[in-house]
Amino acid sequence: MIEVDGVQRLLDEFREKAEPLGVTVLRVPSDEAAAHAVADWARSLEADCVIVASEVTQRMPGIRKALTSAGLEVREPASPAETRDAPLGLSIAHLAVAETGSVLLSEPSLEDRSVGMLTLAHATICPTAALVASLDDAAPLIRELALATGSAFSTLVTGPSRTADIERVLTVGVQGPGKVMTLFVDDLR
Repeated sequence: MIEVDGVQRLLDEFREKAEPLGVTVLRVPSDEAAAHAVADWARSLEADCVIVASEVTQRMPGIRKALTSAGLEVREPASPAETRDAPLGLSIAHLAVAETGSVLLSEPSLEDRSVGMLTLAHATICPTAALVASLDDAAPLIRELALATGSAFSTLVTGPSRTADIERVLTVGVQGPGKVMTLFVDDLR
């Protein structure tokens, strides 16, 4: 386990890498505080609905009620076509990498994968304890996920979707979320 000062140092490094890319980075103490942070962000985006990946509700059983109490309509992921261009998606990260400002998403189904890849805005919840310093530190978990039965969709995500054309014109959000939040939760295991 990383000491308190080490955790803060890693969070600061993650923030330094992610925020210039347009990622909102927050740290909260609990599941309930995470739900409130997601609801506040949804209001700032004028989103009244959030599609919540199944792993989020499995690991955070109270989040659906907390999001609903905060005024959001909560939906489960459906087909990618139905998820595409939904105002907000919520997924859970298996880990975060401080040196790159990336989160590791690993979804068991195409429906859950579409939440992080096809919504207009995407919030990722990550246990603070799952923040590692480098890609080298992430490699063992990436290998484990790659070799696991049924673990088909694993991706390191660093910021909003970006693409550039041949004339070097950068566009954000064309092929994925244009707004991204990473939310570190201290008491989530």
